[in-house]
Amino acid sequence: MAATLTRPERQEAPGDAGGRAPLRERAVGGLATSGAVALAVLAPVGAGYLFAGAIAPSVTSRDFPWVTARALGIAAYLSLTALVLVGTWMRHPWRSAWHVGHGESRLRAHTALGAATMALLAGHVGFLATDAYAGVGWAGAVVPGLAHYRPLAVALGVCSLEVMVAVAATARFAGRRGTRHWLAVHRLSAGAFLLAWAHGVMAGTDTGHLRWMYVITGAVVTVAVASRWVVAAYRGGASRRALAGTGRTGR
Repeated sequence: MAATLTRPERQEAPGDAGGRAPLRERAVGGLATSGAVALAVLAPVGAGYLFAGAIAPSVTSRDFPWVTARALGIAAYLSLTALVLVGTWMRHPWRSAWHVGHGESRLRAHTALGAATMALLAGHVGFLATDAYAGVGWAGAVVPGLAHYRPLAVALGVCSLEVMVAVAATARFAGRRGTRHWLAVHRLSAGAFLLAWAHGVMAGTDTGHLRWMYVITGAVVTVAVASRWVVAAYRGGASRRALAGTGRTGR
């Protein structure tokens, strides 16, 4: 009987098929994150141009930089509020019980809000520093206490900005070696919010009209951060007590 020769089928290397899918997923995820960050940066810039065009006819040349700086400052504060809330929820002990969005979606939102906050802050500081009427100047915008206008209130804002810059600069180390040190810096975001809150209340000439905004945002962030710390501490203590009880039982 003649032997039948068949062409051997190509054997796919292990992980060949499975390796392409994760690469595609990472590429798509990277593009989505880049798109979200770009949108978060371009949106406030576009909003700034629209805002400038809308109010330019009714605002004098002397007041325009001040009004624009104040508007960008309020937008930056609201963006920071959302940033801190999303970041707090990402590590909140209740997140496993209450499913609010997918984990990757929350991370992308957190990244986009961080970029938007820094972009809005750059505009806020830039308009104030270049406005002679504001009495802040570049020195007062970067060194606490050097502003002529309400020095303490502006100093609180400068301190908040510097903390946020430190947090943003160390964010790239998330999930890498030295995570403990990065996390310690990242937790200062709550302090940055507190400083920004006090800065907005004390420095704004329109605080009386915005008091409910400050009351509600301050209360929501306080409850979110405090509940995270309290619940985490309680669960950590309960786990330690359970382990201690198990050790005594095993003796």
